[in-house]
Amino acid sequence: MEITTDALDIKQDTARGMFRFDLKGKDYQGAYMKYDILTDPNPNVLDIKKTHIPEVLENIGIEEAMAMDAVRFAEKMGYKIKTTCSFMSGFMNRHPEFANMRTK
Repeated sequence: MEITTDALDIKQDTARGMFRFDLKGKDYQGAYMKYDILTDPNPNVLDIKKTHIPEVLENIGIEEAMAMDAVRFAEKMGYKIKTTCSFMSGFMNRHPEFANMRTK
């Protein structure tokens, strides 16, 4: 079976501060993007802390899909994005159209 991003559901788990990616009908809790919402000293900042993809799900674009969901969420909520996560930092560098959303 070929796994593609079309076979994934993006779920936001606000209680645990993460975006999770599950295969439809199967639970792949190991695929996640962990975040914190910062309020002090800079209010309304979405700090992307860590991206983790299990080896079985690597190289099919899940990281990019998670990053786009994080950007859409931040945009909807009016948050700036802090990129503690190295993957998210690279994503933001590759997408200058989101430069206005980035904070230090």
